Amino acid sequence: MRPFSETMFMQDREKLLTSFTTSIQPARRAWVVAATTVLSQYDLSMSLGSVVLLLHRYGGTAQQKILATEVGINAAAMVRVLDQGEAAGLLLRAGLQDNRRSKTVSLSKSGSALAKRVEKAIQALRAELLRDVSPDDIDTAVRVLRQLEANALAYCAEEKART
Repeated sequence: MRPFSETMFMQDREKLLTSFTTSIQPARRAWVVAATTVLSQYDLSMSLGSVVLLLHRYGGTAQQKILATEVGINAAAMVRVLDQGEAAGLLLRAGLQDNRRSKTVSLSKSGSALAKRVEKAIQALRAELLRDVSPDDIDTAVRVLRQLEANALAYCAEEKART
């Protein structure tokens, strides 16, 4: 057994932190590929499927800009996704009474019915992919990722304020 030293601890911690942060994107990509496979069975792209599921989880209606942020696409791309959703009869858009430039997006009746089926399919996928992971480990992973998110956003806000 090697003797403890602060330098070894820091090197081990740095390796662990590097391993953690470099694992985020490959895990995300793998999830997106698996989820896209499920969504394609319902003729949905990942973007449109994400909008349909988010609206379902939000109770059926949300502001367009909130959806764009949550899905992780820019406003122009969101407009194209919403156009597709409207054309498919899944979504409805309406202007806000107090702000005509801001839009709300709602699920249509058929969009709501589809969202329920897709939600069940995504839940089944999630359960299958995480079947060997304990609830405590999942809880820890969620807390760590949310803390990383909060710290990264705070860092960016501080850097922006400095410039």
